[in-house]
Amino acid sequence: MAEALSFWLDNKMSSGVKVAEAGGQTLVLYRERYYVVADGAAQTKGGKTVRYAKSSLPALWRKVLRGGAVPAAPELPPEETAPLPQATRTGRERTTMNRPPRTEQPAPVVPPPAPAAAKPRKKTDAKPATQSAVTACCPYCNQKHELPVEKGKNGKAFLLTCSRCNSEFAVRFVQVIQYQAQTAGFR
Repeated sequence: MAEALSFWLDNKMSSGVKVAEAGGQTLVLYRERYYVVADGAAQTKGGKTVRYAKSSLPALWRKVLRGGAVPAAPELPPEETAPLPQATRTGRERTTMNRPPRTEQPAPVVPPPAPAAAKPRKKTDAKPATQSAVTACCPYCNQKHELPVEKGKNGKAFLLTCSRCNSEFAVRFVQVIQYQAQTAGFR
């Protein structure tokens, strides 16, 4: 029988099936996806949980699933295995890395860039013209009717009789950039 394992996944506790274990990490199957769990939480990368399909499992976990031996972790000197400082809410400690000293090279002198010539702009005080009429087309004969904006500015539909075919149709004003008329026929 498979062993169940509870772990932290996407801001909640989830329970999956333990599939394999290697080097302090556990491979867990949860909702047809594989998660690598360490210290009771699924691994994240860039703030998102790392999940794998069976075909996208890393080579290490494929080898473990096949029953092969897990490669041993390389031995690191004691100064490199020291734990990193833990982040706190009040601030973070900076760690310094041991790097070889840089050789100082004189920086080349770069002249400051010349200011770009300002292009003259034309100031236009043109305001969009207020719309005085809306065109409504008859859905039966395609006759255009010019209607005043005030007639349907409130957005409610009203009936209009066509001047060409004498048919009655519904009109409703809809404001997109300007008012437009939507029409519907009743036959």
